[in-house]
Amino acid sequence: MLTTQELIVIFVISFITNATPFFGAPYTLITTSILIKSGVSPLSLILAIVLSGLGASLSKLVMYALGIAIRKPLKNNKNILFIEKISRSYGFYIALLILSILPILPLDDYIFLAGGIAKLSVFKMVVVSIISKIIKSAIEISIELAGISLLASVLGINAFELSLISILVFVLLGILLFKLDWEQLLRKGEKFLREKLKINL
Repeated sequence: MLTTQELIVIFVISFITNATPFFGAPYTLITTSILIKSGVSPLSLILAIVLSGLGASLSKLVMYALGIAIRKPLKNNKNILFIEKISRSYGFYIALLILSILPILPLDDYIFLAGGIAKLSVFKMVVVSIISKIIKSAIEISIELAGISLLASVLGINAFELSLISILVFVLLGILLFKLDWEQLLRKGEKFLREKLKINL
């Protein structure tokens, strides 16, 4: 069973890793590691999912506040005006829900930043974010628990140790992806596709 201290750690880590704009720390994997260490039970799983989801969603207030801070020079930007316009429809909140669930790409960071600039309803945005982040945590933590347990049994190593190794690997991958020259990679990709198309023609 998760202790009060572990529950606080799950919330704080989820908040911090999502409050830092575009930071790629795997907060659900960290939560999964804490769960494995303390022992997984239905109650502890539910608490971990809810607290990690709450931490991740409430942290988006930081991006919203950042949007307010930089509002003056960007309030008449055409993209901001567009988001302000579509925010009056349910489609905007459905899009926010979906984008908040999607892994890897922090697209909801952009939406909250724009929301702060356009001064959209922060209450509505946070409610949608809470729902989506709890769904995201439920999906990812369940998959990670099953995957780590299976790999640990196949490899014959401790599940907690494997989860720590997984966190390290994901952090290193995040740093590597940040260091890559995306423009150069895109150009190489385009060149490769053009050459392939010429060969086929």
